[in-house]
Amino acid sequence: MAVHALDFAGIISEILTLVGLIIGAVLYIIGLSVRGISGRWTRTTAVIAASGPATVIRWFDNDGDVHECPADTHETQNLVEGDDVRVWFRNRRPEKCRTHDPDLDGKGLRLIGLVLLGIGVLAGIAGIVLMFL
Repeated sequence: MAVHALDFAGIISEILTLVGLIIGAVLYIIGLSVRGISGRWTRTTAVIAASGPATVIRWFDNDGDVHECPADTHETQNLVEGDDVRVWFRNRRPEKCRTHDPDLDGKGLRLIGLVLLGIGVLAGIAGIVLMFL
C-alpha cells in the first residue's frame, strides 16, 4: 500500500496541529499562571550594607520602613558595601525581597507555548490547503 506525498503531508500537518495547539496552549497557560502566582512586586533601589559579620541588602518600602535581608544572591556576590542594587518586594510582605526580575517568571514556558501555538496554527492552515490539492 503506497502512501502518496500529499497524504503523508496531511497526516503530519494534523499531528503537528494537534500537538502544537494542545501542548502549546497548556504550556502558555502554565507560564501565565506561574507569573500570576508570584504576585505583584514593587521595584526599588536598595543598598548593600554590613550588619556585623554579614552583608545585607537594605531598602525602604512604600511606607518608609527600612527592611533588610541577607545579600547572598548571585546578583549581589560581587558588590561591596555602599553599592546600589535593584530589588523587588511585595507590598503585603515587604521584609522579603528578590534581586532578579519577576517578569522573567514563567517566560520560558510562555515562549515555548507561543512557538508551539504558532506551529499548530501554521500546520492547521497547511492541512486545510492540502485538502484542496
